[in-house]
Amino acid sequence: MKKDIRKVIGICVAIAGVGLLKLLSDNKNTKYSSNWFESLSDEELETEREKVRLHHCSGDENALNILYNFDNETRKRENKGHENEEYISPKHREHGWYLRNDD
Repeated sequence: MKKDIRKVIGICVAIAGVGLLKLLSDNKNTKYSSNWFESLSDEELETEREKVRLHHCSGDENALNILYNFDNETRKRENKGHENEEYISPKHREHGWYLRNDD
């Protein structure tokens, strides 16, 4: 009986902890949260991405995952309004992926 009560209390504590972490990670003031990315302009996004890229180049292992988040936000912005069409970015071109025809 006591084991069952402990198990239920443990599950409740775990659920509350996950909820608290989600609440903290979705806080608008939390840097690198989804709300933070959405609040940036395109220029600010590019500037912040460059800072994280430099940290990655200097050996910061966590910076790579943050770079992926920056790239996902950029891709989401580029494809906005084209949900039912072919993606704008990334796109396979005659010379491979991610190469734009800006020439």
